[in-house]
Amino acid sequence: MQAVYEVRPSDMQNAIRLKPVECGGAPYEIGRQWGEGCRENLQASLGMLYAGLEHGPFRAGKAKVWDAALTFLAAVRNFDPYGFEVLRGQAEGAGMVLEEVLALQCSLEIAFNCGTITGLCTSFAAAGKATAGGKAILGQNVDWHPDSTLDLLRVRHDSGIREFVLCLSGNPYYHLNSAGIGNCVNLTLGTLGDMKQQVPLSVTISRAMRQPRIGFALGILRRQARGLGALLLAESSGGMTGLEATADDIELILPERDVLVHANHYETERFKAGDRTPQLIPDTGARAVRMRERIESAYGAIAPETMMGILSDHEGHPNSICRHVDPAKPPELASVSRASFVMVPAEGLMYIAAGPPCENEYVEYNL
Repeated sequence: MQAVYEVRPSDMQNAIRLKPVECGGAPYEIGRQWGEGCRENLQASLGMLYAGLEHGPFRAGKAKVWDAALTFLAAVRNFDPYGFEVLRGQAEGAGMVLEEVLALQCSLEIAFNCGTITGLCTSFAAAGKATAGGKAILGQNVDWHPDSTLDLLRVRHDSGIREFVLCLSGNPYYHLNSAGIGNCVNLTLGTLGDMKQQVPLSVTISRAMRQPRIGFALGILRRQARGLGALLLAESSGGMTGLEATADDIELILPERDVLVHANHYETERFKAGDRTPQLIPDTGARAVRMRERIESAYGAIAPETMMGILSDHEGHPNSICRHVDPAKPPELASVSRASFVMVPAEGLMYIAAGPPCENEYVEYNL
C-alpha cells in the first residue's frame, strides 16, 4: 500500500462546486424553494429508496414504505410544527405528495427496520489546545451508497438564523448556522423501539440547528433524540460535546484533551451491550482508532487543511476513513465517502468535497 499520509495530490483537479439552493421566508416557502431547487435529486432519492427497500430482505414495496412513513406523521407534526410546514412546502415544490417527502425524511429509520442499512461515517471535533488557533473545527466523511444525491441549501429563517444545510439523499443531516454552531452525525445501530414514538433523526437535528445557542440545541436533542445516531456539536466559542442515543436513552460525551472522535459504535459503556455495529460494520473501531492517532500526531497544530488530510486517510482500504467501494460486498451494500466536510463555526466557513476527499478538492463556502 502507498504511504497513507500522501493521499491528497497537489495537482488534484476534481473540484466539484455544489451550487447552494437559496431558501428563505416562512417555513412553507422555505420548503417550496427547497423542493423546486432540488426536485430532480429528491425524486431520484425517492426512487432509490423504493428500489433499495423492494429488493431488500423484507421486500418492502411502495405501499409498505408509505405506511411506515405515516407512523411518524403525528410525532413529526407535534414535535416540530415549523419543520412540518417545511415538508409540506417541499412536497409542492418537488411535485411529490406528503407521504413521499416524509418517507425520505425517515428513510434511515425505515431502512433500519427493513434490514438494508449500509454506509457509515467517521467524524471529529477539535478546539482549544488541540487546534492551531484555539478555534473549533469539526467535520466528517459522509459515507453512503455511491448513487446517493447531494444538495447544499443556504437557508434564511424568519427568526434571523441563517444556515448551510448539506443534504444526503434528501435528508438535512449536516448544518452550520449563523449563531456559530455546527454538527456532525454518525449512524449507530442499537434498537429502535416503537416507531410511533420516534421523531426521525433528520427532523430532530433540523429543529435543534435552528437554535441561536448550543445549549438550546442540546436541550432539544436531550429531550427528543432517540433511536439511531450519534452527534457531535461545536460552537464558535470553542465549546463542543457529543451525544449518543438509543431507543429509550441518551448520553452526552465530553471531549478528551479538547478532541471528540466518533465512528459508528457506541462509546458509552452502558450502551455497548445492545450495540449491533461491531458485528455489522467491523471496521468502525479501527476507523476511530486511526482518526485519534492522526489527530494526536498533529495535536496543537490542527487546522482545516490538517483535517482534510486526515479525512483522506486510506489505512484499512477500502474500509478506511476515506471509504471506497469494496468489490467483495454486494452492490446493494456498496459504500463510499459520498462527501467530506470541514467546518469552522467562528468564521462561518464550510469546506465540502463532493466525493472521496482523496480524489476531490474541498470547495470553500462562506455563510
